[in-house]
Amino acid sequence: MTSAIEPIGAIGGLTGAAPIAPIDTTLDIGATTGVEGAGKADFASTLASSLQQVQDMQHKTSDLSVQAATGTLSDVHDYMIASAESGIATQLTSAVRNKAVEAFQEIMRMQA
Repeated sequence: MTSAIEPIGAIGGLTGAAPIAPIDTTLDIGATTGVEGAGKADFASTLASSLQQVQDMQHKTSDLSVQAATGTLSDVHDYMIASAESGIATQLTSAVRNKAVEAFQEIMRMQA
């Protein structure tokens, strides 16, 4: 039998420390379809929204790099974080694409 893990409260002795909120473990991955019932994510819309998020990250990184170059960026950490997030998201997108191409090629090699 399993029980839920309780959130960690404020540490005694520290003033002004707020309790830590529990982690939300629900997953909302996009729109649903009525093909096989409610609750199933539509692959095409999930893929499109994921690609849009990657593109938005790249635009944010580009905007922050322009601000850094012109001297209007107030905190260089924002640019570094956005750059790292954008790079990782791009690498993940490329890896998923490569796996999809490999799967397609494998299907095409199958004999009917």
